Amino acid sequence: MACCENEGSKCKCVAVLFIVGVLVIFVAVMIGVSLKKLNSDEVGIAYDTVNKVLGTDTKREGLHNGPPGFEFIIFPSVFKSLEFTDLECLNKDGVVIHLHVIYQFKARPNNLRDIILSYKDYDGYKKVLTYTGESALHEVCSEFNTSQFQSERGIFQERVRQRIIDKYESLQCEITDLQVSNIARPSEYESAIRSKERAREDIQVALSERPRLLTEAETAKREAETQAQIIIDKAYSDARILENRAKTEAEAIIVQYAKEAEAYRNILSASGLGFTVEGFISYLGTRVIASAKNPVYIGLSSPAKSSYATP
Repeated sequence: MACCENEGSKCKCVAVLFIVGVLVIFVAVMIGVSLKKLNSDEVGIAYDTVNKVLGTDTKREGLHNGPPGFEFIIFPSVFKSLEFTDLECLNKDGVVIHLHVIYQFKARPNNLRDIILSYKDYDGYKKVLTYTGESALHEVCSEFNTSQFQSERGIFQERVRQRIIDKYESLQCEITDLQVSNIARPSEYESAIRSKERAREDIQVALSERPRLLTEAETAKREAETQAQIIIDKAYSDARILENRAKTEAEAIIVQYAKEAEAYRNILSASGLGFTVEGFISYLGTRVIASAKNPVYIGLSSPAKSSYATP
């Protein structure tokens, strides 16, 4: 009998422990499914998946409790990038333009419940933002002609930014850091623009080089004139030197011949040697032969005489 009582106590203890264990596990599970965490870059609103009820308060970073099995519909709490690469649009002239646009966007946390009711979740919301942004780009693209995309690029970017802000206002979204990083026009138009720019640059280079080239030409001209003047002056100087030398030599020759003439006159005069003309000629012939460097052979009838009148 005592043995049966002991066994009954043991059974009761086991049953109690089992129930307590189940309760602990149940409580732990309930706590686990009733607590959700949001990261520092997230915001969200609790959604009761059992009763299909959306919460009213926007929750931020931290650990939050809610109905068992609830979930957070999460949105980023920081700005995210939305990028349009190689977006085709028609401009005012009907020319196809390719755009590359990027900007940062963020849903307004205070309006998060309305956003979720309208667009379900972040993916659905981002799709609507993408379509709306693309629509804004097409609208602004159609307001500019081809040349304006080059000359008024800053105005185009500001117009795009303001148009997207206006359209995103009803979507409870903010944007920042919009950049139009590329505007690609038709290749034919780009070629024409490049040719025009090259021509303009060549003209500018020519205009900027003109003073330098004129200065160089003027310098070369002055150098040539100076060199020519130097040559002319040298020619005049050489001519004067030659003229003076010729005059000096001529005067010397004249003086020499004058002296010789005076000497010959004295020789022929009665006060001199008294040569006759024929005798003087014979004397000159003798001197010529005597001064010759090479032997001279000449036939004479007799030696030279002082006078041909003498027999």
